[in-house]
Amino acid sequence: MTARVDQSAGGQPTERHGYDALLEATARHPFVRFEVSPQRAGTWWQAPGAVAFRRESERHGSSYVLLGDDRGVGALLEHLPALERHEGTVSGPRGTFSVTLPQHLEPQLRQHARVSSGGDWEWLATETVPPASAGGGRSDAVVPLDDVGRRDEVAAFLAAHSPTADAGPGSGEEWYAIGTPTGELAAVAAFARTPAGAPHLVSVAVDGALRGAGLGRRIVGALTRLAVVEHGVCTLALYSTNGAARHLYLSLGYANRCAWASRAVHLTTVG
Repeated sequence: MTARVDQSAGGQPTERHGYDALLEATARHPFVRFEVSPQRAGTWWQAPGAVAFRRESERHGSSYVLLGDDRGVGALLEHLPALERHEGTVSGPRGTFSVTLPQHLEPQLRQHARVSSGGDWEWLATETVPPASAGGGRSDAVVPLDDVGRRDEVAAFLAAHSPTADAGPGSGEEWYAIGTPTGELAAVAAFARTPAGAPHLVSVAVDGALRGAGLGRRIVGALTRLAVVEHGVCTLALYSTNGAARHLYLSLGYANRCAWASRAVHLTTVG
């Protein structure tokens, strides 16, 4: 998705300050509203049609995010090394830092910098309450899960059925589950919080032997309802290769707001 970003004067990136100004510059883009910590928007940068700001992720650390139209993001890419040196916040070994930008512009990043590891992912959000039928019935109720008391069981369940889960038991998330008639786990999911404080759905997992029975839809629907009713929004992220999950989330009212490429970047530019 191409974000509409207000134009800044001139062709050079302009140093800007403050979360309110970032919201205004991005026309209150949902990713900024629900994902970006106001504390990380103390200093950010604007080129005609695009912005660059810092984002914090508990799992993946700090990253520059480039948001806007293709020309504006391209202009920011040309100046990323200078911006990073100006801030003096290189956190990785040998002068590396992370960049997140629209997936289709990842080849342009490689034209300006030496790129190593990374991944492609998508950020979805909904402000719409799913229908009550998405939350399951009496025989498959979604109930709170004691992830501390059942830590080993939850960890083993995730290892078997969702090894790339973003969060594990006992790390502060709010966990829910669907159980089997014998009390074992059939599906789990949890709420984390984005840096902006919005509910963020993580670690959705369904027993592989029970897939196709609608358990994923039931637990995601129930947690989404809870988040939107109480907080007005629910967000999530998924790997771009996970087409089945994308289909599920879109069917429950989520909108695919951003398709990101995140890459480790070395300050030595190519050219």
